[in-house]
Amino acid sequence: MIVSDRSGPEERQATVRAALRQALQAGPRTARELSGTVGVPEKQVAAHLEHLARSLKAAGERLRVEPARCLDCGFAFRKRDRLSRPSRCPVCRSERLDAPRFAIETR
Repeated sequence: MIVSDRSGPEERQATVRAALRQALQAGPRTARELSGTVGVPEKQVAAHLEHLARSLKAAGERLRVEPARCLDCGFAFRKRDRLSRPSRCPVCRSERLDAPRFAIETR
């Protein structure tokens, strides 16, 4: 029988979106960095960011997205609406991409 000294998942002091907002106020972050800071899977970060963007708009702020870039040819994904990381470059088909970065901007 394996006995663990952990009593269960860590208690969260704030909601996920409040924690994301706090992390983004410190400066630009990637979804992976936010995932590690907040403690949610990276794939869930994009959905939380979409909702947070709506909340920020109501508060007179906005979610700024620095687009993903291809590390091989330099293509920037400026017209991309989705907040998730693209899988490959449409120009050179490379999978070496710099992830998009997110920050909160006051108006």
